[in-house]
Amino acid sequence: MRLRLGLCLVALLLGTLSGCGGPFSESTLEAARNQPSFGAIRQDPTAYKGRLVILGGKIAQIQNQKNATVVEVVQRPLGSGERPSSSNQSGGRFLAVTPKFLDPTIYKRGREVTVAGRLSGVQPGTIGKRSYAYPLVTISQIHLWQPEMSGGADYDWTMMNYGYEPGMWGPGMGFFPGYGGFGGFGMY
Repeated sequence: MRLRLGLCLVALLLGTLSGCGGPFSESTLEAARNQPSFGAIRQDPTAYKGRLVILGGKIAQIQNQKNATVVEVVQRPLGSGERPSSSNQSGGRFLAVTPKFLDPTIYKRGREVTVAGRLSGVQPGTIGKRSYAYPLVTISQIHLWQPEMSGGADYDWTMMNYGYEPGMWGPGMGFFPGYGGFGGFGMY
């Protein structure tokens, strides 16, 4: 019995560790190593034309054209596993282009995405009424991140997981009448 439990724990640990590497292969990561900063790319995109980069951020919009899909991304610094950070820091925007169809109901505004691809120049455009020069990345790989679970006020896990309404037992009583607080732990 202990051997089975030990093997299950080892399998769980290995499965967890293998998921920590991020969405891109080691060869892709190696090829993009020492890539220029996003600020340098924005300043002179043509200087890095053909260079493999890994960039990420939040989708601002997506356009499916006849032969390509164009994803406008608000750049964010990448954190562990190449996931865009949740900070409000951004060096600007870039366009990521693929010949594949990306469904706009899945790749929608606000979702986090990381792309690996080659810088292919600059695309003039506008943001509102301002002219903007977008660095253009031709996608070789794209990863759409699952939304992170929030523990903040916008996420009421009692309703989500149990179907109970907060305070349904009365003020300060939580789930278990007579014990006070949340489950008797006094958190209300």
